[in-house]
Amino acid sequence: MVPEENEAKSQGHPCPVHDGIQATHNSYNSTANWLLQKIRDNSNQGRQIRFVLASHNQDSIKQAVERMRSYGIPSEDRKVILAQVYGMCDHITYTLGQKGYPVYKSVAVGTISESLPYLSRRSHENSSLIANSRQERQLLNSELKYRIMG
Repeated sequence: MVPEENEAKSQGHPCPVHDGIQATHNSYNSTANWLLQKIRDNSNQGRQIRFVLASHNQDSIKQAVERMRSYGIPSEDRKVILAQVYGMCDHITYTLGQKGYPVYKSVAVGTISESLPYLSRRSHENSSLIANSRQERQLLNSELKYRIMG
């Protein structure tokens, strides 16, 4: 994110990075809600709106799913696809898939030197990944016990 800030500053543009994680979440959530309202209101001037809502933030995904439900946007019409990076927040993706939501996992393709900056950025943006990995491990352990013990 630092190179983006420096690049913007050198070109006289405002910084494209939000001031803090909560400002980032607020911006993301308000944009997602705006798009969901457009689908609900069908106020898109005859154009069909479809989009991918890609996030590792469990609260953002939960909020979007709740809004879809309250706006009467059924998951089966596939106007909203929910996505995460492969290997990150799999418990979110699998739970959504089990509940009938269309979900995707994105995969970084390329050499290590090409894909590492992308994956590093995703990890940096998602500082809660360590806490989430603990949660995922607990969920996996529970599932294993359930399958073994019946």
